[in-house]
Amino acid sequence: MFTNDTATRAPGYGTPTADRISKMAIWSLILSILTLGGLGSIAGIWLGAAARRRIAETGERGHGLATAGIIVGVITLLTAVGYWIFIAMHTSGGGTGGGLYGY
Repeated sequence: MFTNDTATRAPGYGTPTADRISKMAIWSLILSILTLGGLGSIAGIWLGAAARRRIAETGERGHGLATAGIIVGVITLLTAVGYWIFIAMHTSGGGTGGGLYGY
């Protein structure tokens, strides 16, 4: 007997998972670039690692974006830490004591 193959298949709405770019990977790169004093870098590194795990499980695209988010996050985090160390060393009173201008 003749059966219609399209009658037994479920309709395909939306795009398949493999064609979609991981939103976690995109946000990883965005937050890493926006560093936000180091907090964005930490969030970008964390999201990048989570995105890589999810991409491996689901087959989504964006592995390169997630990796870039991790790399940029590490670089911006190191830059932010260096910046905060510089600021702490050059703006503290330093205990010079006395005087109007700290001399």
